[in-house]
Amino acid sequence: MSARTEVSRMPLTKLRIIVVDGNPSFLHKLVSLLSIEFNVIATTADGKTALDLIRRYEPDLVVLDLRISMLSGLEITKQLARHLPRLPVVICAVETDSEFVEAARQAGAKGYVFKTQVETDLILAVRLALADGPSVPPKRQ
Repeated sequence: MSARTEVSRMPLTKLRIIVVDGNPSFLHKLVSLLSIEFNVIATTADGKTALDLIRRYEPDLVVLDLRISMLSGLEITKQLARHLPRLPVVICAVETDSEFVEAARQAGAKGYVFKTQVETDLILAVRLALADGPSVPPKRQ
């Protein structure tokens, strides 16, 4: 068997992501986009369940909206930065003001994607966050 054949038979391991968004249709959109390249292992619409899922499944990355019930995305990001500092968080939010972007970065987010730019920016933001790269600079609308 050639080396090329051996490599092609190796299973590809997709990185595991948890997605948290309070809007069911947008959550579905995020999962559809991410599932092409990554393994979305769990989804939820509230912050408390998000923390439970993160502890239970130990994902490689979390995609998180800022405005979710129970706990805000910002609070979850702060908790993760304290307790799981190696777990990258990418915020995907409607808020485009620089104060929200800066607050997310200060809380520990590795990336910030505007929901209006999700089709073009989300995969790149996730890749950069997983590579421990800089936060994706948001584009002005």
